[in-house]
Amino acid sequence: MEKDLNLEPNLTKKVIRNTCFNVIGRLWYFLVTIFLTPYIIGHIGIERYGIWIFTGVLAGYFGLLDFGVGFAFIKYISEFYAKKDFAKINQLVNTGFDFYAIFSLLVVVLGFFVINPIISLLKIPPGLHSEASLVFFLGFILFGIINFVVPFVAIPSGLQRMDITNKVDIIMTIPNIAGTIFFLEKGYGLTGLMINTIAVFSVKSIVNIIINYRIMPELKFNPFSFSKDMFKKFFNYGYKVQIAYLLTIVSEHFDKLLISYFLSIGLVTFYQLGNTIVSQIRRLSLLMIPPLIPAFSEIHAKEQMNKLKDSYTKGTKYFVLLAAPLFIFMIVSAHQIMMVWMGPGYEKAAWIIQILGIGWFAAVLIGVSGAVVMAIARTDIEMKGGLIATVLNVFLSIILITKFGFAGVAFGTSLSLICFVIYYLRALHREIKIPLKPFLEATMSKPLLICLCIGLPTWKLNTVFQNFFLAANRTNSLIIFIVQAFLFFGLYLIALLFIRPLDNSDRELLEDKLPVARFLIVKLTRGIPQK
Repeated sequence: MEKDLNLEPNLTKKVIRNTCFNVIGRLWYFLVTIFLTPYIIGHIGIERYGIWIFTGVLAGYFGLLDFGVGFAFIKYISEFYAKKDFAKINQLVNTGFDFYAIFSLLVVVLGFFVINPIISLLKIPPGLHSEASLVFFLGFILFGIINFVVPFVAIPSGLQRMDITNKVDIIMTIPNIAGTIFFLEKGYGLTGLMINTIAVFSVKSIVNIIINYRIMPELKFNPFSFSKDMFKKFFNYGYKVQIAYLLTIVSEHFDKLLISYFLSIGLVTFYQLGNTIVSQIRRLSLLMIPPLIPAFSEIHAKEQMNKLKDSYTKGTKYFVLLAAPLFIFMIVSAHQIMMVWMGPGYEKAAWIIQILGIGWFAAVLIGVSGAVVMAIARTDIEMKGGLIATVLNVFLSIILITKFGFAGVAFGTSLSLICFVIYYLRALHREIKIPLKPFLEATMSKPLLICLCIGLPTWKLNTVFQNFFLAANRTNSLIIFIVQAFLFFGLYLIALLFIRPLDNSDRELLEDKLPVARFLIVKLTRGIPQK
């Protein structure tokens, strides 16, 4: 019997190593975000923080103009590296650099002319126009710098060396934190935040490029070696993924545009706070997915389709066991999370966590499915699903915000995400010829049922404590949150010990790769105990 997701042993070690480093990097970034956000809002206020949010929104929308070229780098670097075809890797990187150099310059020039219309569209108060104009322009410059290094940044991921990218990211948060505190304490506000971000990212880019040449000495930079054939290759791959990525951009950012236009830019901050929690949990849950894309791509390049199918099934089962409790607990404890994080007065953000959490939870459950789609280059599935869901999202969000106000846009996003998931799973399973119903029963049904059953009493605990024991404040909310966490995850573990979701092949894998958790793995495994 083949072991460990049916990947080759060295490939499995890479997946596990990269996932561990992704977890460490994401947790660190999450902690930095949690502590910096209240500090930043306290210094610049809700309206200016709304402007700060929109610098990222604009970067996301203008990023769509690259037709998804960036998505192709990791797949093809991994594929070419598996074949030791360094000439094609150099061709890919240099062609990508040429494309992004031209693209970045065009976006910066275009950005200069669209700043004033954007400020009018967002209905930014007149007193903040000049400040917003400068910040947005600096944001376009940052966007250009980011895109210049896209082909180089993809190299460690393509080589399955995500330990490197996470180490660099963690180290660079230190000057970012120091610079944020310095500029805000000196009174430079939004402009200072943007200058700090540009400086930190520029240094980070230089460090990444130097490291890339160390880990792959065969890399040769020659901007005059543009290849039309290579461009067509990653363009045809990327533009389909880009349309699917449009769903993510619209889901995360279009709501903010609607809130600013129909309501006020101040409410964008409340929406973003709720969305921040959902995004962080989503990214934490998906940390095992990026290492799977190059691993699955390598399997597909070797034409081992049965191995890919088995790896997909096992990977989804492990993934759902870990992701489901994180999302359900986030939804049931949303009010405690916001009270502990930001204090009283941010109840609107808690509702956003719960509404968006449902839709993004559905989308997260197909994370391993997405790795398979990327690996087999069936990006048309991403494209069609993303296009359908994006149109649906825009339509529903506009209708619902006019009828239900602030929460309406979040409902529109969640409904469109659920529709996307339904289409995506049906299309993928038709392609790889795996019956969908048995797959869902084997990989998702038990963890989801358990989480839903223990989620309700955990949620009711909040009402009991606040009605009979504790007043609503940050300290008491922290107590309730801790009790909820112990109750929820304790009951979840007990339920898993009772139903034993793993079989002996899972045990064989996990005992080998995670020896520190051997005792728990044995308890979670059904079947005859092995010596």
